[in-house]
Amino acid sequence: METSNRKKTNFLHVKAKAKEIEDLYANANLTISPTCGLAQMIGNAKTLADQWLSNQTADSSINDVFYAIHLNRIAEAILPLHDVPDRKRYLKALTSGDLDCFSRQSSYAKNIFWEVELWSTLRRNCPSAFLQDPPDITLQLSGGTLGISCKKIYSENNVEKVLSEAVGQVEANFDVGIVALNLDDLTPPDTILRVRNKMEMDRFLQKHTDNFIARHERHFRKYLASGRLVSALVSVNVIADVLDWKVQFNNARSAIAWTIPGLEPKKEVLLKQFRDIAIM
Repeated sequence: METSNRKKTNFLHVKAKAKEIEDLYANANLTISPTCGLAQMIGNAKTLADQWLSNQTADSSINDVFYAIHLNRIAEAILPLHDVPDRKRYLKALTSGDLDCFSRQSSYAKNIFWEVELWSTLRRNCPSAFLQDPPDITLQLSGGTLGISCKKIYSENNVEKVLSEAVGQVEANFDVGIVALNLDDLTPPDTILRVRNKMEMDRFLQKHTDNFIARHERHFRKYLASGRLVSALVSVNVIADVLDWKVQFNNARSAIAWTIPGLEPKKEVLLKQFRDIAIM
């Protein structure tokens, strides 16, 4: 009974978040097209909650559960847009393409989601994080301002090109910057991570980011050598099935901030502040 009640509570929570997303769009005088991916996930979350409440679970699938979990991740990222003056731009973009966490199709909506998700993560710990293009995010810290260029990686064949673009975006406006890389679409499609416990989950995700950095270290060194980019944030987020947890399925994230040793003291101070904010 405890497990059943916990699941019902979780699905009701996601249904409430779905309604908050709808209200966010309505308050911005925007309509969510019923054919877009976001609308379909909202509808799925509502239906799933209603089915659990009425004990009609046979009508739902495990994939419905996974998409509800992903919608909760989306809600946590985008609901803070409510007080952003330029929120319409981001909200429109989020309905312009695929947001499916299981597909491996590149999309503008996914690109924007990564910008908004990282901004939301940073803002929880640092209110001076702002969405600003270019590059994508600015972070005002003690001793200076960081420009953060956010990049989704869809293929390991274009990592050097992505880093080159990030340098260009930062150099045009900031003396110091970060490139933030998201690796979600380099994980296997249509799968979740199954592990026994949190330690095993953390080890797997850290290995994923560490191996990516090792494969492309020469590119990181090349584009961080000038000192304009002080670090590369490498992040991955998956749905994990953790057998030891009462709530078995959860969003799991791992991130690492890689840099070249020997930064000048001022930049080292900025980087330390950034790590304290971003690596939670």
